Amino acid sequence: MQPKVTIRRVLAVGLAAFALMGASAARAAEDAVHYVVQPGDTLIGLGQTLLQNPERWPTIQRLNAVADPYRMPVGRNLRIPVTMLRKEPREARVVHVSGGASADGQPLAVDQKVSVGARLVTPAEGFMTLELPDGSRLTLQPQSDVRIDALHGFKGVDDVQRATFDVRQGRIETEVKPQAGPAARYRIHTPTAVIGVRGTSFRVASEADQSRAEMRSGTVAVRGDKPGREIALKQGFGLVARAGQAVEAPVPLLPSPKVADMATLYERPDMRIQLPPVAGAVGYRGQVAQDADFTRIVAEAKASGPDLKIAGLPDGQYFLRVRAVDSRGLEGRDADLAVRLKARPEPPFINAPRPNGKAGAGEVKFAWAQVEGAASYRFEIARDAGFTDIVTRDHALADSAAAVPLEAGEYHWRLASTRADGDRGPWGDPVGLTVRPPMAEVPAPAFDEDNMLFAWGGEPGQKFDYQFADDAEFTRLVASGQVTAPELVLPKPGAGAYFLRIRAIDADGFVGGYSAGQQVIVPAELPVWMLLAPLLIFL
Repeated sequence: MQPKVTIRRVLAVGLAAFALMGASAARAAEDAVHYVVQPGDTLIGLGQTLLQNPERWPTIQRLNAVADPYRMPVGRNLRIPVTMLRKEPREARVVHVSGGASADGQPLAVDQKVSVGARLVTPAEGFMTLELPDGSRLTLQPQSDVRIDALHGFKGVDDVQRATFDVRQGRIETEVKPQAGPAARYRIHTPTAVIGVRGTSFRVASEADQSRAEMRSGTVAVRGDKPGREIALKQGFGLVARAGQAVEAPVPLLPSPKVADMATLYERPDMRIQLPPVAGAVGYRGQVAQDADFTRIVAEAKASGPDLKIAGLPDGQYFLRVRAVDSRGLEGRDADLAVRLKARPEPPFINAPRPNGKAGAGEVKFAWAQVEGAASYRFEIARDAGFTDIVTRDHALADSAAAVPLEAGEYHWRLASTRADGDRGPWGDPVGLTVRPPMAEVPAPAFDEDNMLFAWGGEPGQKFDYQFADDAEFTRLVASGQVTAPELVLPKPGAGAYFLRIRAIDADGFVGGYSAGQQVIVPAELPVWMLLAPLLIFL
């Protein structure tokens, strides 16, 4: 029995067919270029010039309803399917390499060209930026592995380019020029997603089981490896595409760190970048580039907290870009800041006194290591860590030592190096110095029948060295040693003049200077009969 055909069914089938035809037409329009007829053009000649198979020019005639293939109006638009056009290979130019990068295992250099099929690899600290013929740029981050799957234009069509990159692993950042015409294509493939681009700035990170995309500006279309709808990823949003799953819904990127009050001058070879924390962040990334467009990135750092460290850069002007990372691994909005690194010549290492050490009052000797390339040193001592109350200052010391008379008190001192051409390096970190007063004189002893008892003031934890001699130069010692309390008991020697000196040893090991030698008079002992003589006189 034949199915009953109704007007409603015929209409439905017709509408469906019409929709399919419309979709096909739309796809055809997207996959076609428009050629403007020039004087002397014929379809046969255009077939020879533009088409992969010149004999297919009659297809162009049918698609465009051309009555006479030998006579076409100048200025007429001809729609030509991209699949019929003759591909014209193009090359990308390396505009920056830092830390090493390779193409098919061979080292790359600036201005070198790479083409379709090239496998681009960056090492752990490597960066590389490619510029495509249309001006688009692609920057590979450290430990990236990217293959150029497609890079071509079409014969006779100057404003159309197709580029496809397979990001096997790692991270890339792109600045894509607006793609001219509906036939232009810029695509990023990862193991878990395909990203179609029309002209935008975005980042892609690829791992074995997931990919992440983050939009800085513009919009891209993202399709996962599991059948599902294509997602439009807009500016300020990011998403994760996991293996075997539908693409996750986009989420807002974390806001950029507020860098307005951050330091812009760094004076140590290891740049320590203190970021204002961002709510919701589980990590942070910082990048340093030689240009404001971040085409020439030379270093980066990532940390779980807002404290980034970047080392190994020469002095110079740079641009710093920082962003927060959320729990999905999506990196947030960028914050850029112009910075300067001026860390050389480096300040010398301190030899003596040791940092936050002690010295005895009087002439204090300072010493430091010599710095390669330094012709002289700047040296300052102050009573405050801000160096507003200067005690002594010398900005042209040729030697790596100085001797300065200092009274007891708390001080701070610092050093800096200067090259022969006058180039001054930064000050080293200020270090504290405690200058101790000289040891006070020891009070006169108390005597008993057999001993002498000395006592003096001290501080908790101190020990004391003593020397007891019968000459002021302490060359003939009668007794010496160490006590753990500020008192000393010595056997009473024979009558005469002696000398005693004491020095304190602090709990931290600092050994002070000896006190001035103090004369000690030991009286002679009188015989008993002499003590009784006055009494006998009155008997």
